[in-house]
Amino acid sequence: MVLWREISWSLERRIQAREITPGDKLPTEFELSREFMVNRHTVRRALSDLQEKGIVESTQGRGSYVKRPSSLMRLQRRPRFTETVQQDGRTPRTETIKLLVRPSDAKVAAQLGLRVGEPIVYLERCRFVDDEPTGLSQHHFSQARLPAFIETYKTHGTITQTLIASGIPDYTRRRTAISARLPTVDEATRLQVPRHVPLLVHCYLNIDGLGRPLEYGISRSTTEVEIEFPDPVRD
Repeated sequence: MVLWREISWSLERRIQAREITPGDKLPTEFELSREFMVNRHTVRRALSDLQEKGIVESTQGRGSYVKRPSSLMRLQRRPRFTETVQQDGRTPRTETIKLLVRPSDAKVAAQLGLRVGEPIVYLERCRFVDDEPTGLSQHHFSQARLPAFIETYKTHGTITQTLIASGIPDYTRRRTAISARLPTVDEATRLQVPRHVPLLVHCYLNIDGLGRPLEYGISRSTTEVEIEFPDPVRD
C-alpha cells in the first residue's frame, strides 16, 4: 500500500472507532511524521485525502480537526425541532441546562412587550442529533402569561407540548436575524467544536395565533441553514 494511503486509512480507522472524536484535533504533521516514520509531504497527502472525503478539516496555522457531521436547519414559519429531525430519519434529543424565573432585561422586555424587570421564564437547552451536540438555545417567555410553564415543561419535555397544555395550540415564527461569530469557551466545550469554527446565531421572535409576542429566542448552532422560497405565483 502507498504510504500516504496507509496513513489516511489508519487515521480514518481511529476516527471510526472514536479513538479520535468529532471536533478533536489530530496530531501535528511533525508528530504524524515521527509516528509513521515518513516525511511531512507524505503526511500532508494523507491529510488532504481525509479532507477530500469530508472527514477532516484543516486550517493553516491551527492544524487539522475531525469534522463533525453536518445537520441541516430549515427556516420555517412553524419551527419544530423534534418533528423536523425525525422527518429526516434521525434521532433528536434535548438536554435542559437552566430553567428558572428571572427579571427581564431591556432587550428581552422590548421583544416580548414587557416592562424592564418583569419576570420571565428562562429556558436554556442543548440540542442533539444522533447524540451529537448541534446547538445551544435560550428561550424567554412572559412568566405572567405562562405561570405554570416550569412545572408543565418538566412534565412534557418540549416547548410545543408545554404551550399546547398551557392553552396555546399553535405558534409561528415572526422574524429571524442570522449572524455568525466564534464560540465562547463554554460553547466550544458543550458543542465539541474547535474555537476557530464559527457558530450561526439566530435571534428570533415567535408569536401566537393572534399575532402577540410569545417567545424570544437565541440559538447558536453548528448546522447549515437551508432557505426554501415558494414557487412564484403565475397568472
